Amino acid sequence: MTFEFEVSPIEANYWWRKTTPEGALLNKLMFLFIVVPIALVFKSFYALSFAVFAFMVPYGLFVRHLAVRAVRQHLQEHPEEREEFEQAGIISSDARLC
Repeated sequence: MTFEFEVSPIEANYWWRKTTPEGALLNKLMFLFIVVPIALVFKSFYALSFAVFAFMVPYGLFVRHLAVRAVRQHLQEHPEEREEFEQAGIISSDARLC
């Protein structure tokens, strides 16, 4: 019998960024979505700048999705850490049973 839980995407992203190299790298790449469009504007590539900037939001949502999956996978491999994740606010218990 396993319990369902909800994962907070913001908290999961913070945990993923702080505990795994993949999370840190993918979160640091978000910085490029700010710097690259500015550089493209200075080079007069306005349309390309807009296109790169437009992908920032979908990329951010994708990174959060990956973070939630990473938390779920971590808890499947280490169920003993579930209480720590609840206390940190990363997950919240759901009353329903699977």
